[in-house]
Amino acid sequence: MGNSILDRLGDAKKAQKHIELQRQSEETRERAHLDEVKRREYEEQLRREKTELIKLKQGMADEGVFEEEKEEKVYTVKEKIANFFYHNKYYVIAGALVAAVFIFLGQDYMTTERPDISVMYIAEHFDLNYTAGNITDKWSEYTPDLNRDKRQLVKLYYAPAYYSDSSAAADYLYQADRTKIIGEFQSGDTIIIIGNMRAYEELGVEEGVFADARELFPGDENAEEIGYRVSGTRFKEMLGDETLDDSDLYFSFRKPQKLFGMSEEKMQKNFDDALAWFRSYLAENRKTT
Repeated sequence: MGNSILDRLGDAKKAQKHIELQRQSEETRERAHLDEVKRREYEEQLRREKTELIKLKQGMADEGVFEEEKEEKVYTVKEKIANFFYHNKYYVIAGALVAAVFIFLGQDYMTTERPDISVMYIAEHFDLNYTAGNITDKWSEYTPDLNRDKRQLVKLYYAPAYYSDSSAAADYLYQADRTKIIGEFQSGDTIIIIGNMRAYEELGVEEGVFADARELFPGDENAEEIGYRVSGTRFKEMLGDETLDDSDLYFSFRKPQKLFGMSEEKMQKNFDDALAWFRSYLAENRKTT
């Protein structure tokens, strides 16, 4: 019984092997057939290409007619210019944009005011929106051309640190002015601030920010720790604003220090220039008692 089972197993393995050999043989024949088809297609392609090459050498078109000799086109000046711009339009556009930027920057540099000295008024006095420019020419007489733009210019800017009005419009202006003031205090360009104690308290700069004016102007009765009294000068008269109350105003001088984007040495130079200008202004415009 055992021999019968072994015989059967052997016959099954032989049959399976025979089937596998047949399958492999069929696959081999199929691959050979495909290779033969590809070879014939390749030979046919070579034949067509050779035929086309012969036709071209003989000056014949595919339809069997002679190809007309192409005449060289002569372009007019206008056509040449149009052709140049068509093929180089991206470079031309890029060049035009670069040129426009340089022209804008040059014009902006030539037309933008660059004061030699800037003074910021941060107490509340609405009329300064209209009268601040009155003092420009008079103040400018006391400064040299520090930025070498061939112009002597001292500007007074108005940006109040507080508003008595509580309207929505006043709140909007307050936010805009506060942003301007913070920007100026983060830079070291504006050294001289005109303000009162309320404005300084609003900004939290009543201590440690300004130089002691008593040390800058020793023996001067108008010099106090926070600054130099505006009422001790002819500021109000030069401004031409009779409504201005200068009794509680000070010219305050920011101490040099290292700031964002400006070294302490650079701010010290700005401080020295501003103080020199103020001394020149004060020499002719200090009120005597």
